[in-house]
Amino acid sequence: MARPSPLEVYALLDKSNCKDCGYDTCMAFATDTLERKVKPKDCTHLMQDPKQAKNREKLINLLTPPQKPVTIGIGDKAVTIGGEEILMRHQLTFYNQTALFIEIADDDTDLEDFIKYLSELKIERIGDVLTLDGIALRNVSGDKDQFKLAAKKITEISKLPVMLCSFNAENLITAAEEIKENKPLLYAVTKDTWEEIGKFAIQNNLPVVITSSNLDELMSLSATLQKFGVKEIVLDPGTYFGPGNLSITYDRIMQLRTGAIDKEDKNACWPVMGVPAAYWSQVKIGDDKELWEHQYQEVIMGAIMESVDTNLLVLHTGKKKEEIWALLVLMTLRQSVFSDPRIYPAVDPGIYRVGEPGDMAPIFVTSNYRMTKIPVEQDLQGANLNCWLLVVDSEGIGIESAVAGGQFNAGSIAEAAKEFGVFDKVKHRILVIPGMAARLSGALEDEADAFVVVGPRDSSGIPKFMDIQWKPEEFMKEYESWSKD
Repeated sequence: MARPSPLEVYALLDKSNCKDCGYDTCMAFATDTLERKVKPKDCTHLMQDPKQAKNREKLINLLTPPQKPVTIGIGDKAVTIGGEEILMRHQLTFYNQTALFIEIADDDTDLEDFIKYLSELKIERIGDVLTLDGIALRNVSGDKDQFKLAAKKITEISKLPVMLCSFNAENLITAAEEIKENKPLLYAVTKDTWEEIGKFAIQNNLPVVITSSNLDELMSLSATLQKFGVKEIVLDPGTYFGPGNLSITYDRIMQLRTGAIDKEDKNACWPVMGVPAAYWSQVKIGDDKELWEHQYQEVIMGAIMESVDTNLLVLHTGKKKEEIWALLVLMTLRQSVFSDPRIYPAVDPGIYRVGEPGDMAPIFVTSNYRMTKIPVEQDLQGANLNCWLLVVDSEGIGIESAVAGGQFNAGSIAEAAKEFGVFDKVKHRILVIPGMAARLSGALEDEADAFVVVGPRDSSGIPKFMDIQWKPEEFMKEYESWSKD
């Protein structure tokens, strides 16, 4: 499927340049619709003018990606999955990251504690706050009233989206009826329950999961539900463990994604989900393996699924505080996979205060590559240093590459020091540059009129550097001796 151009979008707008949407021109609005910064509904003329009805429908169809998006939940915590245009991240970018849901049982004695913990879970990494996306409630009790009660309990305690999981249609609908205003995801439709669950989903505008290990059956159910009137569907081709089954699981996911994105198969054009939690029902527990070894297998499956943009994962490991390592693995991998390859992850250049720096506090220099600046700042904070961090515009490129490419050079560092007035904050003229930029020291001394000290190659070595090498009085004496000459 060829990506539409801004001109194709512009042709369907009223071209009035009314600015009601916040953009100066309709062309600017058209360009940002392709980047999903705005939606057709943000054009008031398009949405309100009856004469624009045909163009509105054409525009929505034009901008709908080959893999349709599905939204679970409501409000600020609602999560959108799918909606992708490409098979591989390097082709453009992935827009909606893999949603991570943790499964809990409706009869668990620690139900409330789990809900509170999962809802409040936050991990800060490289400037991002990483959180879970939802809770998958399983009808382990087999009792519809217990299932309904547990579903209601989740929505009372948490704002996280909910997936209701039961193969008993009556139990599933009973629980969904209780929390339908929260837009839960219904798991799961099968060949035996499609009509009953499908009818309920249509009446209440709810998304559903179709599950089958037979891809032909999965596609048939997808076609049937779409004709029936279901608007949002998620596909589950099954997650299987054991010898040879990993490749089968992977292959089915890729067949569905390829069918949607490359072949534009209308029955495959939905988000795909995986259930690494299925490990615990497929593998015999109680063998000679430690618990963590079993958990590791589940996490490995989750990592493989994330790496190929499986749109939603249901996990068992992670609902206890001591299992945070499993979520850390998947959240940090997700953070990497779903970064935009078209954009260097940069931070604003400037001078950053760390602690309470005094007159002789050191000034460390780094690039504005996000994955460099934030770890350096965290290392400085972790060492309880009182200092300044001068962040130089390197076009969002890391130190080593930016030095080689010329983006991080003596001139740019000197210019940043002058622009941000770093020497006005201290009573010295000393700059500490990264070890990987050592070659710049001589030229930088001339450009910045400063004494340049070469620091460690890695910021983790800064505490040792400060203990052994940081001698500001000596540095200033040497600076004053040669600056007079």
